[in-house]
Amino acid sequence: MEQNKQPSGQPRKPEQQPRQTYRKQSQPKSPQGRRPQPKKKQQPNLRLALAACVLVAVVALVVIGLVACNSGQKAPLTIDPGTSAGAWAKNDAGYYFNSDGEPILAATKKGIDVSKYQGEVDWEKAQAAGIDFAMIRCGFGSEWNGTGDYAQDDEQWCRNADECTRLGIPFGTYLYSYATTEEQAKSEAEHVARLLGLVAPPHEGLDDYTATPYQLSYPVYYDLEDKSITGLYPDEMAHLTEVFFDRLKELGYKGEEGIYASINWTRGRLTDPAFDRWRDNFWIARFNSALGYTGPYSIWQATYTEPGEKYGVQSDTVDVDFVMEELTFTGIKATSKDILPSLTNDTYKNELWLPKAKATATLLTDEPSESEGGQKIFWSSDNEDVATVNKHGEVKAKADGTCTVTATLADGRMSADVTVRVGAFTIPVYVTGNLHGLTEGEEVSLADIAALKAGSEDSILVDAGGSLQGTARASLTGGMDMTSAFAAAGYDLQAFDASDMAYGTDRLLSDVMTATGPSIASNLYTTENEALLARSTSWSRNRISNGMNTIVEEAGKKIGFFSLASIGNSAQTKELTAADLALAASEQVAALQAQGADAILCIAGPDTDISGIYADLADLGVTAVLDAGATANSTTKANGIAVVAAGSGWDSVGCLNLTFAADGSMTAEPASMSAADLKSARGSYTTAQQTAYDSAFTSLQSLADGDEDVRSQTLFTFEANESADKTISFANYAAALYLAYADGDRANCPQDAADLTVTALAGGITELDFGDVTRGALCDAVPAGQRLVLARTTSAAIGALIDTGTVTRTYEESLTAFEPTDGDALVVTDTATLEALEQAGGSYTILRDYGDVFWDIRMNINDVTNNFANPFTLPEAPQRGAGRK
Repeated sequence: MEQNKQPSGQPRKPEQQPRQTYRKQSQPKSPQGRRPQPKKKQQPNLRLALAACVLVAVVALVVIGLVACNSGQKAPLTIDPGTSAGAWAKNDAGYYFNSDGEPILAATKKGIDVSKYQGEVDWEKAQAAGIDFAMIRCGFGSEWNGTGDYAQDDEQWCRNADECTRLGIPFGTYLYSYATTEEQAKSEAEHVARLLGLVAPPHEGLDDYTATPYQLSYPVYYDLEDKSITGLYPDEMAHLTEVFFDRLKELGYKGEEGIYASINWTRGRLTDPAFDRWRDNFWIARFNSALGYTGPYSIWQATYTEPGEKYGVQSDTVDVDFVMEELTFTGIKATSKDILPSLTNDTYKNELWLPKAKATATLLTDEPSESEGGQKIFWSSDNEDVATVNKHGEVKAKADGTCTVTATLADGRMSADVTVRVGAFTIPVYVTGNLHGLTEGEEVSLADIAALKAGSEDSILVDAGGSLQGTARASLTGGMDMTSAFAAAGYDLQAFDASDMAYGTDRLLSDVMTATGPSIASNLYTTENEALLARSTSWSRNRISNGMNTIVEEAGKKIGFFSLASIGNSAQTKELTAADLALAASEQVAALQAQGADAILCIAGPDTDISGIYADLADLGVTAVLDAGATANSTTKANGIAVVAAGSGWDSVGCLNLTFAADGSMTAEPASMSAADLKSARGSYTTAQQTAYDSAFTSLQSLADGDEDVRSQTLFTFEANESADKTISFANYAAALYLAYADGDRANCPQDAADLTVTALAGGITELDFGDVTRGALCDAVPAGQRLVLARTTSAAIGALIDTGTVTRTYEESLTAFEPTDGDALVVTDTATLEALEQAGGSYTILRDYGDVFWDIRMNINDVTNNFANPFTLPEAPQRGAGRK
């Protein structure tokens, strides 16, 4: 809806976002607006009464004639909607058209929605512009509690409702919700009840409408979109909606109930069965030429850019809405001695599955029967070799394959399609892992992965972890480049392991918001004993995850996923605990089975060894393991479980083919596609694959271009330390920071290394220039893409590395030569420097991982400069020795 003014004690409503809206609405049933004053009875005019009787008789004869004609009709009529009268306008033939000049066949009425942001509406002008109804905001948030200074009634509610009443314009109302508790939901209901005139004000200073209550022709809509409620799970949101409407009914409301939301929220949050009570009265916002929604609804909010002056509003633009009368499939009627057919609707398409030839199912729609005043439905199949359909909507399978069955109303205006599948089918699950911050390899990129997924409309795409860190580009954005790239390629979900915590857990929670699918790390818990990724949101906050398990529905089957992760040696996970792998698996499998999963897949992260619990997983009923710790694309099975190798990075992509047979059985077969396979497939793309490739390629290029903008952003100002005669160098500063990480983490070192001497070495550091330092300049000055680690090696190896002159120690230590000792020592440095140590003949064992080097340095500078508000200066050097000023 429109931008709301910040009420005291309430969160500010975000800037208006593109929306999407649908709704199939019943005809207005009652007078609108305030109840009219009673009038004196008048004697009926006999002639008028007789004329009315004659008119009724004529209409009845016409209806009977039409029914008789329809009963003999052999095919649906061919409609001619005429030409467009302009975007969102109705032409002389009675059809509305969209912004692309296409008819909106389901639209039967046009309206606008308004609030105080449209100012004083000239409703006579709006009516003359062709609106048939209005949606009026009555207010936002809770009822005033009598304290403080915030009134949350819409300033134009009374005037708008009174004017619509006076002019006979049917209207409904909506309340913008902030409720996250039952108490708040009840208060919001009490707020609406007062504004409708159902109850008196609870406090002085509030308007009283009880003398002439308003009557609505359209529902009261609960507007669910505010950022403050994005942390609610769907069932929690549905419960608060129920509390709101139940309280409203207690206060005397007897009208219809509805929910307003964007199409993304509708698909991402309102699919929970708990919302079924309001599903037929969904008012869905999508600012596009079409809604593209196959589920039940009643109103579509189609655009927010119609000129306000045209409709008599004072704002520059106004929202336009349509009552939509779609033809919708509601279910099937089927009997079977073995496997029953199934009908599914993911709001993108309807799909009927028939297990084998001769299987039948009768499709049901929401169109009333002809005897009840509905239209005759004509049925057709586009491939009768696969399935036929009779005049009653009974579909009969003929042979394995796919076809489309269409139901069309007799007047030709509305139709609905269902994809019919006969026989066995396969759902391919593609899985990547260990991409290490790369959106492309030497031969292929995530655009090729997107095309691979598009090769089957039933495919699922997963990342098994180890992909967020490893390049300077990934470091620059704290991993967000990779989660955004996952979204561009169409990933359905992503799992994370210890190596993905390189930027810290808070940053991870921020990163996953840019992904399209849920994020999971099933067995990692915070100090509050909550799953690490619980209540994490994705798809621009349109989806929410429990952080432990998820179900992806394809081809009418529910494929369940959970993941097992390790804390490993990551210091970034020091506040996390990892639940026992077998116990976590048991809990997640039980949860997925309770949700009706048809197959359950376990994702194992690259840092997590689950080979010891294969037997447990098999006993639990796990179908397969997607293992990012495995690099061989094996087709073998361990303990009866298919194991898909998902740890080969850009060398290959793992695949699990889930095949559902006609007898109800399922098989799971591992496979893989090499980078060469993916590259060679480009020459034989289908249209869908080419579209997916091009779209992902464009999005990935846009991300790369955006990174250049990020590189140019100023992070902080680097100034000389005027109070110091000498300062340490930037490399000295980095080494000192490294040492601070190690010293602060000594308690977590292995016991046999606790007393070893620690030396900090900063390699790959260049000095910064004074002045504004951009993200890119800092990234170039440090070993970006590397990890800061504490390793055990020999003192001699450390000395040999120092002697190369390629590394810098802390300033105090650099005053004297490094004197190696016998035995082992500890070094804290970046992983590239460790590789140099190994090349010089040394060996090492990593004991602790402190995450991404660039991010560690960036966040430390952030801390010492008060979020970059103050200049960054280097500390003063000791009195003796060479330093930098």
